[in-house]
Amino acid sequence: MHVNAYRFLQKSLFTLGLIAVVFSFNQCKKEGSHATPPVIGFVSDSGYLSSDTILIVGDRVQVGINATASSGNITFFQISLDNGTRSILLDSGLNKPSLHYSINIIKSSSSFERWTFLVMDRDRNKDSVQIYLGKSDSSHYGKIVTYNDIYLGAQENMDYGSFLYLSNGTVVNLHDAFQNQSLVDIIYYYGQYEGTLSSPNEAEAPTIFAGVDGIANWTIKNETRYDTTTLVMDDFDRASNDSLLLAVYEPTAGKRKAKYVIPGMVISFKSSAGKIGLMKIDELLPGTAGRMSCSVKVQK
Repeated sequence: MHVNAYRFLQKSLFTLGLIAVVFSFNQCKKEGSHATPPVIGFVSDSGYLSSDTILIVGDRVQVGINATASSGNITFFQISLDNGTRSILLDSGLNKPSLHYSINIIKSSSSFERWTFLVMDRDRNKDSVQIYLGKSDSSHYGKIVTYNDIYLGAQENMDYGSFLYLSNGTVVNLHDAFQNQSLVDIIYYYGQYEGTLSSPNEAEAPTIFAGVDGIANWTIKNETRYDTTTLVMDDFDRASNDSLLLAVYEPTAGKRKAKYVIPGMVISFKSSAGKIGLMKIDELLPGTAGRMSCSVKVQK
């Protein structure tokens, strides 16, 4: 009886020891994998900014990053901006062994900007890099172009086109826009209940402007980003350079369309060419056959 109990105890101890060894091996293996996070770094090629610098307000720089997975695919990428208030510019999921990304940055009127680029793999290992952009004391403000009394028709309006060229303030219809796709920056259409500002790369626009010349058939689809502001019409009227445009421009807030457009609004935008501007809504006649009138100020 005592012999059997002793043998049972031996087997139990052996089993527990084996479990401990297996657990320890797996834990070491797991910890080893956690010790190899992805690697991220700045692109240092010509034309890219890869180190902290001081910029004049309105300067444009291109920042690129390369990231490579070590023990598991990269599953998350984030860009954040801290200019006194931290905000997220991009939160993106993915599942790739490497990542290559570039972004065009326009120096705002903030005294400093710290941009952080972070990657994480499937085991939640992280790596990040940062770049600091200070504001030069010699900052000066640039010239702007003003377009007054612009009329944009909604999608069923037969008198006014829906497509605006920011390069010269011209408004065209769908057929002419199709012939000059690279010039189209802003689109106006009327949604189910509201006036909407858009651009060719916005998801709903191709369903609104269809047919042979429809946006779905375009090969060049510029994207303009919009953001609402607290400016009033008098603020817009007084702007004589791009200082106000840059002051209200928020790089993390831009969306592919501005909805619920109404008279009196002043909307901030950034074109695909990196031009920052303001649009003042002067008048809006609702409906798919309606129209809106506006004034635009954009960097020269």
